[in-house]
Amino acid sequence: MLALIERPDRKRRLLEISCRTEKQARALLREFGGKIVKLRRDWFQHFARKAEGKPLRIGSRLVILSSPPKPGIQQQRNGDCRSMIIPAEEAFGTGEHATTAMCLRLLEQITRTFQPGWTMLDVGTGSGILAIAGHYFGASRVFAIDRDPLACKTAKRNAGANGVRNIQFSTSDILKNKLTGQFDIITANLFSEILIDAVPIWSQHLTPGGNLILSGILRSQKTAVLRSFRQHGFAASEVRRRGKWIAICCSNIRPLSA
Repeated sequence: MLALIERPDRKRRLLEISCRTEKQARALLREFGGKIVKLRRDWFQHFARKAEGKPLRIGSRLVILSSPPKPGIQQQRNGDCRSMIIPAEEAFGTGEHATTAMCLRLLEQITRTFQPGWTMLDVGTGSGILAIAGHYFGASRVFAIDRDPLACKTAKRNAGANGVRNIQFSTSDILKNKLTGQFDIITANLFSEILIDAVPIWSQHLTPGGNLILSGILRSQKTAVLRSFRQHGFAASEVRRRGKWIAICCSNIRPLSA
């Protein structure tokens, strides 16, 4: 496992690599320098417990928790607000990262006026957090894909743990997957290069008047991404910024080609 850690206002980056054997660790040390720290056997569970943060509120309809409430503690319920549990695991997306949080808030905002029964495609589903949120916000059919089998396995487990059964998960590459049908909302939290390459595909599978919710885009990449999407008939209805990241909501402004 490789972790790349960046800190605000710092030019240096920290790499943390976990190795299965001491021999592997010493080989990396000889090649790149640094230091070796022996991990406890339950290191991942220990890391996950330390990573548990405060509940993340998404509008007035959703609260995301990293673990179930402790026994004896009553969860507060406010109207239609629901709770989703997404533990810190190997798959990306707990809601803590800026890109995920912005996508969640755009999804909640857009669907406030939707009648239940709309459809959603979640590309690069990771932990399944956006797909599960889509179900909570009224989607009757959600198709979620990720090229990483571990991510799909984790997302399925998270969906089941949250009592969600109407999400179809698929291990595949968006650039190779032969999609069928159309979707009212497409979400994708991916590298900007993949977003640009995939836009011709999405232009064929978004319903007229549908919305794309996109992130994983650096501020410096905003112009190139928006230019590419305009060329394929999309206009940005909202751009959100958080730190060095942006999230974009687009709608199609011309009919689907025959």
